[in-house]
Amino acid sequence: MFILVFFPILGFSQDHKNIISGNILGSSSAIGLSYERIVSDNLSLELGAGIIGLGAGISVYPWKIQTSSLCFYTGLKVSSFVLVDVGGGTVAYVPFGASFFTPSNWIIGLDVGPANGKLVSSSFGGATSETTHFYIYGNLKLGFRF
Repeated sequence: MFILVFFPILGFSQDHKNIISGNILGSSSAIGLSYERIVSDNLSLELGAGIIGLGAGISVYPWKIQTSSLCFYTGLKVSSFVLVDVGGGTVAYVPFGASFFTPSNWIIGLDVGPANGKLVSSSFGGATSETTHFYIYGNLKLGFRF
């Protein structure tokens, strides 16, 4: 089973459809790492894990993903986070951004977009509160494609 699941991730396939990146915000919550799989010329799926949370996302590229090119995208990304003794929450946003795919397989990307965030705060006294806000959220990414 291990071989079937991780065979494409281990680099035996030279199609360069896998991306490992460091992120600030985005699907990795605050600061973290994400794994992204390019599933077609116009679509990628992403899973992220960060210091305080987890996330996932889908990116749609209206034009084909190309090396040595600025590739624009949109999609949907969701992140959840937990802060000990404070509470936790979720953020969902629609990114509008661009990634640059270098010939040496490095990637740099930036996106921003409207977000809906829900924060549930709690305390040891048992009192909890829940707030929902609309705001701007984004992601800064530096990664490697393999």
